[in-house]
Amino acid sequence: MTRPPLSAMLTLIAALAILAVIAIATAIPPSDQLNPSSRSAGTLGTLALYTWFSNLGLDVSRVTGTFDLTGSDVLFCYDPTVVLSSTDVDRVMTFLRSGGDLVLVVTPASLAAAAPLLSRLEVNPSASVNGGVAIVAQPFDSTDRVRSVPVGSGLTFSDQAPVVPMLVERKEVVAAMVRVGASGRAFVLGDTAPLSNDGLRRGDSSFLALSLLQRARGGRISFDEYHHGEGTGTSGAGAIFDGPVGLATLLVGLVVLLAMAVNGRRLGKPSHDGDEATVPSASAYVTAMGQLFARSRQRGPIAARYADELKRRIGAATGVDWHLDDSAFCAAVSMTSAQSAPALSSLLAQARSLAAGHPDERELLRLARDVDACERLWTGAPVG
Repeated sequence: MTRPPLSAMLTLIAALAILAVIAIATAIPPSDQLNPSSRSAGTLGTLALYTWFSNLGLDVSRVTGTFDLTGSDVLFCYDPTVVLSSTDVDRVMTFLRSGGDLVLVVTPASLAAAAPLLSRLEVNPSASVNGGVAIVAQPFDSTDRVRSVPVGSGLTFSDQAPVVPMLVERKEVVAAMVRVGASGRAFVLGDTAPLSNDGLRRGDSSFLALSLLQRARGGRISFDEYHHGEGTGTSGAGAIFDGPVGLATLLVGLVVLLAMAVNGRRLGKPSHDGDEATVPSASAYVTAMGQLFARSRQRGPIAARYADELKRRIGAATGVDWHLDDSAFCAAVSMTSAQSAPALSSLLAQARSLAAGHPDERELLRLARDVDACERLWTGAPVG
C-alpha cells in the first residue's frame, strides 16, 4: 500500500484545522462580557463575588448537574438564562419555607426565565428604568453602610404587599424583599450591576452584597449555575467536553489520528520489511502450504496451485494465455517450442493427477522440484 502524495496529506490536515477553528469559534459565546455565570470574569459575571466570599472564609459552592438545594442556606439566582420550571420553583419555595434566603437578580433579558418564580413570590415587574444611583428606601443593613448603590438599566417592581422596598431610584423600587413562610426571605434585584464583576466595587455595592448574608452567619452559600445551562450531563469531569476547550481537544486529536493514518504511521514498533526482490522458491511454498493443510490432510490443492503457477510463468514468457485449459495451453506453447511442449504437458498432467488424489509431502516436494526446474528452463533462469 503506497502512501498518498505529501500535498494531499497537507491539504487534508489544513482542511481539518480550518473546520476545528470554525467549530471552536461557533462554540465560544460571542462575548464573555455577556456571560452571567459565577465562572465568568466578564463585566456581567459574578466570579469576583464568588471569589470574594470564598476569600472571606465562607462556604461557597455552585449548583450544577441537578437543581438540588438541600445543602444551601443562601441561594444566588443571578440573571438566569434557563427557564425555571414548575418543579424548580417548587424546590425554591420549599427552600424558602425551610428558612433559606434567596437572592434573585432579574433583568429585562432574564425576565422570561424568572417569571414563574416571580409569580409565586407575588412580585410584579412594573417597568424598566435607565441607569442611576439607588438609595435606601428603609433601613435594612445592621451596619448602616448601605446608602447609595449605582444601578444600570433594569427592572422596577410594584410597591405592593408582600413586597417590602429596599432600594429605590427616582422613587421606583429597584430592590425589594419578600418574606416566605415563617423565616424565609427572598431578595429581588432588578439589575445586575450591584453584584456583577464590574459593579461590585462601585458605591456601596459590596456592603449590599454582605448585607444579604447577614442572617446566614457563615452558612452555606450557593450560586445557581444550573439555570445558566450547567444541567444534567454537563457537570463533573465530562463537562470539559461540552465547552470550547473540550471541543478543541477532540478536534485536534482527530486531526492527529487522521494525519497518522494518511501518512502510514503506526503506534507500535514497526516490523522490518523483508527483501521484496526475493521470490520464494517452489520448495519453500510447498513447505508453507504443507503446514497449512497438514491437519486436514488436503494437500491436493497444493498440486493444483503449482500447475496454475507453472502456466502463469510460462504464459508470461511465451505470451500464451494461461487461462486456457491444459491441452489448449500446451498446444499453443508447442508453436513456440515444440521440443519442450511434451515435457510441459507431462508435468501438468502429473500435477493434476496429484491434485485429484491425496499426495504426501514427498510427492509434493518432488513435484515442486520438477516445476521449479521447468520454470527456470522456460524463463531462462539458471538451474540451481
